[in-house]
Amino acid sequence: MTQTPITAPVSSRGVSLEELADLLRERNNFLIVSHMRPDGDCLGSTLGLYHGLVQMGKKVAAYNATPLVDKWNFIPGVKNVMNEIPADPYDVTIFVDCGGVNRVSDDFAPTGTTINIDHHLTNERFGDYNYIDVEACAVGEQIFQLLNTLSVPVSPEIASCLYLSILTDTGGFRYSNTSSRALQVAGDLVAAGAQPGDISQAVYETREKGEFMLTARALSRLTYELDDHLVWSELFWKDYQECGGIEAEPEGLVSEMRGVRGVEVSCLMHETDEGWLRVGFRGKGSVDCSAIAQACGGGGHFNASGAAIKNKKYAEAKEIVLAEVRKGVQRWRTEAGVKIR
Repeated sequence: MTQTPITAPVSSRGVSLEELADLLRERNNFLIVSHMRPDGDCLGSTLGLYHGLVQMGKKVAAYNATPLVDKWNFIPGVKNVMNEIPADPYDVTIFVDCGGVNRVSDDFAPTGTTINIDHHLTNERFGDYNYIDVEACAVGEQIFQLLNTLSVPVSPEIASCLYLSILTDTGGFRYSNTSSRALQVAGDLVAAGAQPGDISQAVYETREKGEFMLTARALSRLTYELDDHLVWSELFWKDYQECGGIEAEPEGLVSEMRGVRGVEVSCLMHETDEGWLRVGFRGKGSVDCSAIAQACGGGGHFNASGAAIKNKKYAEAKEIVLAEVRKGVQRWRTEAGVKIR
């Protein structure tokens, strides 16, 4: 197939795709790692790269610390993602979609040369080789460029994985990161064998009943503040226990919450089984969600970020999160001259 030529950007440390491609050609044994509680971009980019390196004749393993939920079973090669680090030695650790080393797990320690491929604004640039492109809509877009640079043919399996990555991180091509480049790449992936209808159905129309139960509970707790510019809600561990467990977590609910007219930031907090808190923030382009997340120990994008607070009980951590998100929204209101009703 003929693929759309795309100019490869350069990372913050000057590591080009060509340099990364040379390194991948030279080495033979790779471990690909990704962040806990993986989403579509995380798994799609991981497995797209996995299939590409296997096609090159490399020895490849993929690791994620979180047991994968059944909803991802449709992804080609998903059973190759292991929950234990392989005992065999590997020369290169490739971090995919990880803002920091601890996003893999609290105690993960890479070995060998480290490559960091990511598109988050708050990435810590921790790798020996960092390819950070904050203009990329998803890491899958970066992997597509890398495979093009390596002259690796995009098989239907690779195309399906990378299309999933782009589809989910653009919110079904609805978010502001849906650039012309993203649409070009998506078109090439469809031409290479990705099936948009099947992938969209698997992601958005194949849900557990418990997901709707949890959604109902979160919506029943919606709280609006600051003249409705902020909306937040929460899910307790008891909710998960009663509604089907963590597999039933509502996908994309925090993004849907920001869809209310007038809301600039949405915030959804979750109590974990350990009793600590994790949280997602979503914005519409006015408030820097990444700054709010960083203040809570996390990070991400301007309009989509998250954090986890593990050193405090949920109730105490909740007040920290609400204080920071209120400050972020109030700061925007002051700077933008938004009148208080």
